[in-house]
Amino acid sequence: MAVPAKQNLSITRGDTETIVITMKTAAGVAVNITGRTYRAHVRTTKDAATTSGTFVCTVTNASAGEVTCVMSAGSTAALPVGTSYWDFEENNAGVVATILSGTVNVLADVSR
Repeated sequence: MAVPAKQNLSITRGDTETIVITMKTAAGVAVNITGRTYRAHVRTTKDAATTSGTFVCTVTNASAGEVTCVMSAGSTAALPVGTSYWDFEENNAGVVATILSGTVNVLADVSR
């Protein structure tokens, strides 16, 4: 079982957050991700029963291994300020693997 790569995020509450992830081999070659699906969630603790935020993840260029994940401004506005946790998972024909994980530093916003 592979260990997910660490990727920490900073999100300003109330802003639209877009993350573009490109899947590549260790040699730097793009992985064709046709037919795969992805999801990413934020939770206040790693074991929290409910998510505090959800990214909508869309394969934007399958042959180049590109996935774009977006959390709307309305969703980030509901995130609690401080440290939370996130991960990014792939489902490849029923085989689920966590690709990225880390902390999310949610910054307070002034304009709201």
